[in-house]
Amino acid sequence: MNIYTEYIENVIQLAEDAMDHGKYDEAKKLLVSGLMEEPGYARLHAAMGDLYWYHLENLELAERHYHLAIRFYPRFESVYRELAIMYQKHNKYQGLKSLMQKAMKVADLDKSFIFEKLGQVEESEGHYNNAIQYYKQALLESLDNRDADELKKHIKRNKYKRLKMRWKRVLSA
Repeated sequence: MNIYTEYIENVIQLAEDAMDHGKYDEAKKLLVSGLMEEPGYARLHAAMGDLYWYHLENLELAERHYHLAIRFYPRFESVYRELAIMYQKHNKYQGLKSLMQKAMKVADLDKSFIFEKLGQVEESEGHYNNAIQYYKQALLESLDNRDADELKKHIKRNKYKRLKMRWKRVLSA
């Protein structure tokens, strides 16, 4: 790590420490000064996204900085996760779908996570067959038993919803 990168990483650490102590204005000033020095540094944008999402509650700016972090470092997996969780929490399923389709094209990202999120988008739209297929793909990619158990629950839940929807159609006909 060169001295300039070390300097930027120290700025990020100072900003994260300030956030941990509730000094959000100080954290913002540090991150802004870092971005003035190095506007294309992905970790600065990720930290700024965290600041806006978790502490300043400005979802628009959080989203913008997360997207910039991904733009400058497309394999930044933790940012994909943060942005996906943010989209899901605020029912922005089209944004989540678009993000996961973009993530699918990036090598080395957790495909199980991507397929699970795509399944959740389909489930939220009532497309239970598609959701089941995505959950099955996620299950095939999964390397963790707890994740696999959770995915099996997703599949079971969607099969139930699909059956319930079919019964409603039969009873209303």
